[in-house]
Amino acid sequence: MTGLSGISDLGGLAVGMPAALRPRPMRGAGLLVTACVLSVFEVEETDLAQPSRGRAHVALARQIAMYLHHVILGRTLTDIAREFGRDRTTVAHACRLVEDRRDEPEFDAMVGGLETALQAGLAVLPARPPSTRTLATRPLPARGTEA
Repeated sequence: MTGLSGISDLGGLAVGMPAALRPRPMRGAGLLVTACVLSVFEVEETDLAQPSRGRAHVALARQIAMYLHHVILGRTLTDIAREFGRDRTTVAHACRLVEDRRDEPEFDAMVGGLETALQAGLAVLPARPPSTRTLATRPLPARGTEA
């Protein structure tokens, strides 16, 4: 396809989409946030990565995932936009929508439950695992001795 509106899957690359808008693979704590949202909304990760809005419950799941990436992980709107293959104004809109709906008790309880679960899950994770380079260069302790 030609033009920026056409998207084709060619070896895992989004062709025809500006590089800044191509979804990036999630890493670290972002995976935990997204996995929780996928579980609660019973949607697939591919649903969240759709270039179009999709069904209403998928769009809501994506908006809540973006909101939690911003609120729980403290990520910038631009970083979240890159990760989800969206524009930063779309992420800002998603965060505003979620904040506005938090006035609804059931919605607030659901989002609050996700926030609580994620904060607890993130609290037990190490801040940063040691790099494989560091592990490979450290000498192993001799047998019979303690480190």
